Amino acid sequence: MAAQFRIVELTAPSYWASYLINGDASGMDDEEITACDAWIKREGLGSPCGCTEAGFVKWHDARFEMPYAADCEVYTFLVDITPAP
Repeated sequence: MAAQFRIVELTAPSYWASYLINGDASGMDDEEITACDAWIKREGLGSPCGCTEAGFVKWHDARFEMPYAADCEVYTFLVDITPAP
């Protein structure tokens, strides 16, 4: 059976992009890294496969971990929904 995926798109701060996509946390402080990690854990997702600019967003999807308006990206995640054999 071929793998099946669901696309999930969520908004979060733009400055998280390098960390989320490339694993590069340079320029982020410990609080920001902790918030980003907590968001990924809460959403139950892995690394995004890409992102596009969303602009300045007051109510982004990571607002529980980082409750400030921010320039954001729409992060795209592929979630494997292939049934177990």
